[in-house]
Amino acid sequence: MKKILFTIITVVIAFTIQAGDKPYTLGTVWEVSYIKVNDGKLEDYLKNLNSGYYPIYEEYKKKGWITSYKAISFNRNNPDDWNLMLLTEYPNWATFDRKEKEWEAVVDEVFKNKKAEESSNEDRKNIRVLWGSKVGVEMVPVI
Repeated sequence: MKKILFTIITVVIAFTIQAGDKPYTLGTVWEVSYIKVNDGKLEDYLKNLNSGYYPIYEEYKKKGWITSYKAISFNRNNPDDWNLMLLTEYPNWATFDRKEKEWEAVVDEVFKNKKAEESSNEDRKNIRVLWGSKVGVEMVPVI
């Protein structure tokens, strides 16, 4: 019995030590959206973001729900390629998984009425295509 207990304790200690030797720690959570903005419409799209997306994200920042947000423009590799990346940084998975009703309450507060929100959404549909989004966690190197 003592031998089995000793073996179990040794294995647990070995796994604990190995887990502590990871070359990284988990950082913030990032949502990345890939956007294909129609030719000649980048300025219009950025104005649309300024009138809706950014004020909402500023409220999210004030509440501590997001850490930062960015829009990065890229050259296209071909005519069908995406050319804008929207990045949103969340402090952790728990914040990212916040209830949808809480997020929507902020959207409703910023837009004040559904018609303004719908109009903004319709404008975006006419000037860009959402290629897709991904969510990942930052891997911070341990040096």
